[in-house]
Amino acid sequence: MKKEAGIVRRVAGVVALTLALSLPAVAYTLSVGEAKRTGLVEENDRGYLQARKKTSEVNKLVSRTNAARKAKYREIAKQLNVSLDVVERDFGKKLGGR
Repeated sequence: MKKEAGIVRRVAGVVALTLALSLPAVAYTLSVGEAKRTGLVEENDRGYLQARKKTSEVNKLVSRTNAARKAKYREIAKQLNVSLDVVERDFGKKLGGR
């Protein structure tokens, strides 16, 4: 388990950047960064967004972002031969989830 966490940590920085760049920000009226700065969303301990203020725009942003993140997390887990749970927990820590 320790070895798995170490592997995930090593690629986390690169993957976080890749993840951020892979999200089609143009498709959103509201960006993740803007939503976080204004307190509309927050990161949870599994590496996903959660709405703090539920509106249709925020809910769409959360759904799209989380779907993209989950797909990326699955890809990383497969590449590293670890469970999705390991990747989610590691990204939850990296992204500052509560």
